[in-house]
Amino acid sequence: MKTKYIVVALVVYWSVSSPAYAQLKTGDNSFFISPGTIVTVSSLSLTPTEATNLNNNEITHSSEPVVGKPTGSINRVYKLANPFSFKGKVLITYLESELNGNSEDMLQLASAGANEVYQIPTNKSTADPLGNNVHETGDWTNVNFITATSSGSVLPVTLVDFVAAQRENDVVLTWSTSFEANSNFFEIQHSTDGKNWLALGEVKSNGDSKIERTYSYVHQRPLAAEHYYRLRMVDNDGSYAFSRIRNIRVGNNLAIAFHPNPVTDWLTIEMPDVQSLDNVKIISKSGRVVYEANKSQFQQLPDSAINLKQLTAGIYVIQVREQDGTLHSSKLIKN
Repeated sequence: MKTKYIVVALVVYWSVSSPAYAQLKTGDNSFFISPGTIVTVSSLSLTPTEATNLNNNEITHSSEPVVGKPTGSINRVYKLANPFSFKGKVLITYLESELNGNSEDMLQLASAGANEVYQIPTNKSTADPLGNNVHETGDWTNVNFITATSSGSVLPVTLVDFVAAQRENDVVLTWSTSFEANSNFFEIQHSTDGKNWLALGEVKSNGDSKIERTYSYVHQRPLAAEHYYRLRMVDNDGSYAFSRIRNIRVGNNLAIAFHPNPVTDWLTIEMPDVQSLDNVKIISKSGRVVYEANKSQFQQLPDSAINLKQLTAGIYVIQVREQDGTLHSSKLIKN
């Protein structure tokens, strides 16, 4: 019997939260794989022992590892948009630069469903250090994620979900976990460009849990702009992992906005109701006020623009306080 090989063409694109993806998309038409046929997608090979249909699905490859204990996954994680079940062989070919501290001799496949709960490796996989691959034959049921890690390592839940939504003048962040082990706290981080981050606050975790837990944090009154958020999930031993990035454009319902950001010289503040203004402050990361203007001083600014040419490059916080005590704040990057 001849073995059939199918190498699937890939589409590569860039993403904020992960360096690169390669993907296979299948539509409503059935993508039929006959028994013994090897389908390879970005070094992930599937060889079913029974006739298999891969339809209405998408396979993506990420170089962002899953954090685990004592080691995380290799820097090669595959995601299927919809659960996939089949009987047969799964093989991952990797580069040595993708091992992420894992021992090639001890590599085992690890899979997870949509909730990202990874099964502890069962030591049924075969590691092939000479061929730079690891493979296992068996029944694969409701698989959404596939990667590899060292035997004995546990890949914990990252997040069930992480959502950013605007509620009136605030941005509400909510997230859920379905499993926690040795967890300490979540640090909420904020950015206006998706590259430079500042911590907004912390939320204490439940420590150890095997049931779904839901958390939330409110970013109060951010200025009208594009905002990016991520979680730094910190364990009791100090190790940590980052969530995927969520972004949201806050509308100008606050009637306050500033641009450009990052800024090089002149920062313009748009505030139609200047009479409600109490003061404007720009504060450094160390907490020092590097610029301040009250309502009278602000009204004298040409085109409501602040000259920041002499300000040292770095990350700052801009605060606009109204006379009723309402405070609007956001991060400001000076180039």
